[in-house]
Amino acid sequence: MPTDSAETQKMVLAVDHRFDLFTELLSASPVHPAAAERERAADLKQVVFEGLLKAVENGVPKSQAGIWTDSDLGESILLRGRGMNLSTMMSVERSRVAEFRFEDALGFSERLANLDVTYAAARVPYNPGEESQVNEAQQRKLRRLSEISRSSGPKLTLELIMRPTQAQLDQSGSQETWEANIRPGLIVQAIRELQDAGVEPDLWALRAINNHAAMATATAQAQVDDRKSGVLFTLGDDFTSSPDLDQDLIELAARTPGCHGLVIGPAIYASDLRAYHAGEMERDEASGQIAERYNSAYSNYSDALKTSDVV
Repeated sequence: MPTDSAETQKMVLAVDHRFDLFTELLSASPVHPAAAERERAADLKQVVFEGLLKAVENGVPKSQAGIWTDSDLGESILLRGRGMNLSTMMSVERSRVAEFRFEDALGFSERLANLDVTYAAARVPYNPGEESQVNEAQQRKLRRLSEISRSSGPKLTLELIMRPTQAQLDQSGSQETWEANIRPGLIVQAIRELQDAGVEPDLWALRAINNHAAMATATAQAQVDDRKSGVLFTLGDDFTSSPDLDQDLIELAARTPGCHGLVIGPAIYASDLRAYHAGEMERDEASGQIAERYNSAYSNYSDALKTSDVV
């Protein structure tokens, strides 16, 4: 099984549920896609993975490169990544649902073992301001996932997806104000509530915030009471924006104590996949562009880490 120290910085390329290839590129039903559409979607994921492999060839250490994908369309990617000793993260949550649900409640442990992944991974909608019964149900399911991880492996990565409640929007006045002033505190509260409920991932994944104090407070909560959990900050989930990641946020993450790296979302590959799918770009060019952006993010992060006080 691939191993990596808790102190190893990670650069995880996310090719998971945050970018639905069926709806975003193929104009297909994500619920009942045709066989040809499934094959095409799996191939598009392979293009992204090929970009990651080129980035490794161009200097990103294998010990820091990682891939996060699902076991349905991304099974071959997880197997190839494992064979190359890359960190692999397999999504265990069902896509297109408002609350966390296991993709395969009965068989996901066997699936994780068969693919020999480094991490089980889940994106979890959670807001402390949500109705208590909703959050309590989330806590029970996540505690089960956490207990399975601790007892039989693999390690666990949880990404908190924070969406505002209507009451929070009314209080803050706008989405932008909520993001800047309300969300940072809610992230810390959410981590604390889940910890109190017995949810103990090896890695938390949190969307980066342009606020050093807020990011440091979040990582401190993840490691409260001598916990060994690390934090990955996510960038590039908005695949409709520029493919160039925010360098200031990359540097801020690198200089945050407790940060163990980045999860890089579809912003850096969505435009290239669209061009490749439309026949406007050759496969090798598309994967090369993805590799270039991934390499740039790695270089910016590594350079900032070298000049920071974070060890």
